[in-house]
Amino acid sequence: GINAEYGGQADGENSDVYLKPAAVFRDPFRRGNNILVMCETMTHEMKPHPTNYRHQCFENMKKCADEHPWFGIEQEYTMFDFTGRHPYGWPKNGYPGPQGPYYCGVGSDKVKGRKIVEAHYRCCMYAGIKIAGSNAEVMPSQ
Repeated sequence: GINAEYGGQADGENSDVYLKPAAVFRDPFRRGNNILVMCETMTHEMKPHPTNYRHQCFENMKKCADEHPWFGIEQEYTMFDFTGRHPYGWPKNGYPGPQGPYYCGVGSDKVKGRKIVEAHYRCCMYAGIKIAGSNAEVMPSQ
């Protein structure tokens, strides 16, 4: 388990949060026999933690399994340069142009970090994570 008081997930009285394995994937970084274990969070009473939305979703999906539902998640992120203070690919002393041309990566000069995004995609495929695509967002490096 983890002490969740420091992350704001629990008070000091009962701050233990237990990690319950939910999925196992091949590790695309260390490879070989290494694995990544995705966990859900449980309270000290072994009940789903209030922030454990995976458990609630799983229970709802079981209820309608005969309907063969599809479930999608969009994960957005912004890449920063090595300083951690400046979005990757932005002009060093200012801001990029208006948002329009960046959305969905229109133009090779508008996409920032494409090699990183594609490496992330390949890692997901290697691990066996179901992934269906990627796209650039409205801000360069997002």
